[in-house]
Amino acid sequence: MNQLRPGPLQSSRSAAPVRDGLEADLQIMARLEGMPLPTTMEMARLFNVSPTTAFRMLTRLRQNGMLRLVDRVRLPEAACHGIVDLRTRLASAGDLRRLEDRLAGDPHVSLAAAVTGKHSYRITLIHATAAEANAWFKAILTEPAVIDGTLRFCRPILERHHYAKALVGEGPG
Repeated sequence: MNQLRPGPLQSSRSAAPVRDGLEADLQIMARLEGMPLPTTMEMARLFNVSPTTAFRMLTRLRQNGMLRLVDRVRLPEAACHGIVDLRTRLASAGDLRRLEDRLAGDPHVSLAAAVTGKHSYRITLIHATAAEANAWFKAILTEPAVIDGTLRFCRPILERHHYAKALVGEGPG
């Protein structure tokens, strides 16, 4: 039986990666990205492994947080997308932690990143209306860590979630 363990192949099947670890998992995910989640049998055929090994691969990917069942919501045309750049005070680690915790727990925030340059944080968010986004922005400006910020509205033209392909260096496929 071909298992994802270090060492030589234990089966005559040779097309499947036979390694544990992040690199092997990223290569597996790079092949799966952009596809519907395969069944165990489809996974076995795709990677030329036994169904048991395919089941173990899927289990490990789920346990490592690389694979989740997500129900994507189709946003209404009127959804308001915004980009917020914040400048913060770096003097109080507690205030910054509080700001980051607030962003992490906010369902309107789709991405929050610490950035270099004039601003300290870039946040992308989604609201039902521009008025709600403006109210959210005014509220975030009251955080003790925040000095000032800008809110810009945008219309996304592309949203990509193919992280494994980017990390293993695969091109579009």
